[in-house]
Amino acid sequence: MEKDFQSAPKRFWQTIRRLRRGKRGSIQAVYSKGGTLLTSTEEVIGRWKEHFEELLNPTTPSM
Repeated sequence: MEKDFQSAPKRFWQTIRRLRRGKRGSIQAVYSKGGTLLTSTEEVIGRWKEHFEELLNPTTPSM
């Protein structure tokens, strides 16, 4: 494959694109904070929203 890249880069990248076709990265499920598996699109999006809100607005632990 490295040899193809050096001798025929166009063919190399065509091969890479052909191999990648149909392999889109997507998240099918995530776990809730309580450990429940979330599978619906709405639940997964909601959990990611919750996660990033926690990162953006961290709570300080009380002592």
